[in-house]
Amino acid sequence: MILRNAALLLLAPLASGYLADANNVHIQLLNEAREPSLESSGVPDLEVLLQNKLWGSHTPASILSEFEEWIAKFERKYESLSEKGQRLLVWLENHALIESHNAKEESFTLAHNEYSDLSFTEFQQRFNLHVKAQINKTKFNFAKSKENAQKKLRGAEEASSISRRLADDEGVDWAAKGLVGPIRNQGLCGACWAFSAIGSIESAMAIGKYKKMTPSEQGEDWDLVNVDPNGRVSEQLGLVIPLSEQNLIDCDIMNQQGCDGGLMITDFDEEEGKAGICTENDYPYIQAQGTCSSSMCTPVPGSKVKDHMDIEPRKTANLVEALKENPVTAAMVAADPMFQFYSSGIYSVKDCGKVTKEKGDKECEMLYEDQDTCLPDVNHGVLVVGYGTDGTVSGDVKDFFKVKNSWGDSWGEGGYFRIARYDKDPTDPKTNWGECAILSILSYPVME
Repeated sequence: MILRNAALLLLAPLASGYLADANNVHIQLLNEAREPSLESSGVPDLEVLLQNKLWGSHTPASILSEFEEWIAKFERKYESLSEKGQRLLVWLENHALIESHNAKEESFTLAHNEYSDLSFTEFQQRFNLHVKAQINKTKFNFAKSKENAQKKLRGAEEASSISRRLADDEGVDWAAKGLVGPIRNQGLCGACWAFSAIGSIESAMAIGKYKKMTPSEQGEDWDLVNVDPNGRVSEQLGLVIPLSEQNLIDCDIMNQQGCDGGLMITDFDEEEGKAGICTENDYPYIQAQGTCSSSMCTPVPGSKVKDHMDIEPRKTANLVEALKENPVTAAMVAADPMFQFYSSGIYSVKDCGKVTKEKGDKECEMLYEDQDTCLPDVNHGVLVVGYGTDGTVSGDVKDFFKVKNSWGDSWGEGGYFRIARYDKDPTDPKTNWGECAILSILSYPVME
């Protein structure tokens, strides 16, 4: 009864006809019928919330204050008090998840972000995470990347100065080098594939320019200066040219589905037959698929994709070696409630990306002919920008891949996240697709 009264006091200010004191609470909102659209979207029921102690040592008033601060920070506008009350219920459930997780000694923390008033179902729908990637018609050429690696081992290609500087046991961080494009927010369009592909092309172009610079132009220590807490260089060399995701969403339609999904590898195939990509300013993002207008702008010199390297999956060493040359596009499993609120540390969740199908099943996806296990249900495209080790995080997980996401800079470590890096996945060593299947579909572009 005490907990219910606390909840009533907490929700009372949001109800019409608000009148509340310690002994007298009048609230209309709780007696109103729940909106059908919210009911079907996974918005929690008040009675369920009342069965759980959501606020720990916090008072209802302090949590309501946090909610109002969150509304102000992210400039939320609700059409009615009823909608605001329903969103508070969602926010409360998410708050409980965050508080519960952070009370444990885990390798990563959670925090509120701009998605705190979305249920997990709504979050999945917003970013198309409820739909797995379709790869059954995709052709991969792992032999090409093997041949390229063998050439380098034989010394057929001289290692670049930047590769020599970065190829050490401590790790690689292309973002800290200032050679990764800005964090974007894909918003209401499920085109993560376009953001991943554009990010890799931007970096490939910038790295190509960097390799052509003299040592004095590159500087010995520039990349160690002006690094913010999230590992980003605030004063860059100006080598990254932001390119247009909208250009790909509107114009690359042979194998992609615009805001309904796609794959980075098949997009590279399509870009190989085109003249290049326009700048973000010339072809701005609109959070929807439109009519192709690439003829209205001029492709950036050097933005034409000549080829791409498909990295053999399920081997951590392959991704590590590729990262010494370029950031790498990756597919992963992102449909996890805790990933919605990832804030810092090394993300590691039991069974994330675990194979759920048997060979022979109708929906079993295969990347190559002699594959001995089905592909996990990957549903999100990201850009791996580095790897390293962090001995300061809690738990046993210390080694990580650093990854650029496309959910804005209020999410994660300034828009990035770190995910566990294993030689063998301890929870699934036989299949070894990596944490959340981060070792599954990997590629990077080769520019003209």
